[in-house]
Amino acid sequence: MKIFIPFIFCFCLAQESYTGEITFDYNGTVSGSFTSIIQDSIPIGFAFNQEGADTSYFIMGAFTEQENNEFDLFLAVLQDTTFPVQPRTWDIPGQGNPLDPLSLESIVIFIPELDSVFVLDLIETLTDTTGGDSLALDSLFESLFFELIDIIYMGIDGVIEISAVTDSTVFGGCYATMWKPLFSFIDINNGEFNFTKVTLPDLSIKPRPAIPEMVTVYPAYPNPFNPSTTVRFSVLDTKQPLSLHIYDIDGRLIETLFSGYVMPGFHEVQWNARQHPSGIYFAMFRSGYIMQSTKLILIK
Repeated sequence: MKIFIPFIFCFCLAQESYTGEITFDYNGTVSGSFTSIIQDSIPIGFAFNQEGADTSYFIMGAFTEQENNEFDLFLAVLQDTTFPVQPRTWDIPGQGNPLDPLSLESIVIFIPELDSVFVLDLIETLTDTTGGDSLALDSLFESLFFELIDIIYMGIDGVIEISAVTDSTVFGGCYATMWKPLFSFIDINNGEFNFTKVTLPDLSIKPRPAIPEMVTVYPAYPNPFNPSTTVRFSVLDTKQPLSLHIYDIDGRLIETLFSGYVMPGFHEVQWNARQHPSGIYFAMFRSGYIMQSTKLILIK
């Protein structure tokens, strides 16, 4: 029961992004296990630590795929005055005004049985912050509360603890009682999470052409996606022929996105997978004797 969380965010003051795991069991009106693993053990989700003007946030969340192309969503927002995050225990929901969720010290949300369209919309909302703007938590929660009020479970009791923090990792656990209108309850038990800080190459536009230090294919964005995503790669030598192919999970060649020569620097190619089914694909990049691949997750 694990989840790896590969989302990157940029904020106005400071932020740190992580990849890691979230696991728990739940029982009550609905019961199950939160595993956040889709085909071929590929996980999806996010975690980051944001510094604001007066308040810092540690935000973690994940999706887990269930049957019939439905997903469960877990989301936790922890407020503090310290950045980066330090070991601490948060009561659920903690201090604040229950009528104003963003004032609460800890917001815990669980939504079972979401369709894939909403999952993709939420992923797009979260990853739109890569442009350098802060994540609009008020808009995000307004969308969640008003559009999904009939199915959203809110944390009304329990504890989230960050038990250990190093320069690159965050560990902790949780348990909670969740409630939604009309007297539906869920208990979350055996909750665990651990995250490792991640850093991706800076691909921002610069006044002069940037010459990369190595031949590399970077993670696609967005990913998961529907129906198109962009694959970025860097090139050193104009004399080497390049190719970028798409393979399915069984190793069959699906499409050739590029074959030929380009100038040294950073480049990107878009893949539109409208005619292909949901699943896991691989973008295989080759430059001379160098071969690299990146996984692509298509959700329809």
